[in-house]
Amino acid sequence: MSKNLFVVASGSGGHILPALILAKEWKTKNSGKVIFFTGIKNLDKNIIENNIFIDQKIYLNLSGFPGKKLWLYPKFLIQFISCFLKAVFWVKKYKNITVITTGGYLSIPVCLAAKRYKQDVILYELNVAPGKAIKFLSGLAMQINIVFKESKNYFSNKIKNKINLINYPLRYKQEDKIFDKQELLNKINKQDNVNFDLNKKTIFILGGSQGSVSLNNYFRSWLARNSEHDNFELNDIQVIHQTGALDKTDWDLFYKNLNMQAIVFSYRQDLKDYYLLSDLVFARAGAGTLFELEFFQKKSFIFPLSTNYTSHQVDNAKIMIERNLGLFEFKQS
Repeated sequence: MSKNLFVVASGSGGHILPALILAKEWKTKNSGKVIFFTGIKNLDKNIIENNIFIDQKIYLNLSGFPGKKLWLYPKFLIQFISCFLKAVFWVKKYKNITVITTGGYLSIPVCLAAKRYKQDVILYELNVAPGKAIKFLSGLAMQINIVFKESKNYFSNKIKNKINLINYPLRYKQEDKIFDKQELLNKINKQDNVNFDLNKKTIFILGGSQGSVSLNNYFRSWLARNSEHDNFELNDIQVIHQTGALDKTDWDLFYKNLNMQAIVFSYRQDLKDYYLLSDLVFARAGAGTLFELEFFQKKSFIFPLSTNYTSHQVDNAKIMIERNLGLFEFKQS
């Protein structure tokens, strides 16, 4: 009987994109089916929809962990049990499976269902500090793969024999770095209906798959501050701006009023051409973004997201800045 692969990833490109890469690599070496479990948000669906190597897509609805919001626990528990029972159904249907996950709360009911029927679970922790789901599942996992050697310090000594240091599952290859700048510029001008100039500097604002309103606002302020300097001309730069879906600013109008050429979009999956063309990047510190910036060797201002419940981007940024001295600069938005 062929082994089948269950993949669980949801909530952001940082979880889903590397999971897709891992699943695609597995598919090239195995004859079994790939069943992909993800959330019900449009972002989740849009990222996985055109991946024809996926044999079946399963959409599960599980809200984020309620934390101190006690009134949300009944809803969360009902959703959790529903996800677990649905996962049990698919585990029993496919029987001989391995589950891989890049984390997130949705991974817990699926992995628990798999372990209930003695199936293998493999975890991929792609940040320096493991998320709550990965730490919860670490005891029952057959294997834990990490991309930062520092991550090992966050796990119990009892399970450190399960931990493997691997390369980040990048979606780009060495041949993707080979390009002719004029040809690339012509391609981008045509596909994005802009008039980018080979002699201008290109700035890329990259807030991650969900975008970043605070990073967008910082860049607006940065433009305003620098435009006051005699040696800085707005006409000397052109912009590629991933705004995210939550920012309601009319950025097309904003750049038009400044008489600047700009490509504006909320989210796109393949950013290779924009990486290649950019001279400077303003970016959040999701692990995937940092490893891609390192891969393309892009000079970058890094703005880690830090909230009351997570500082994993700060940890990612500190490690990556240390190992890429002179390439990345830490900033606060």
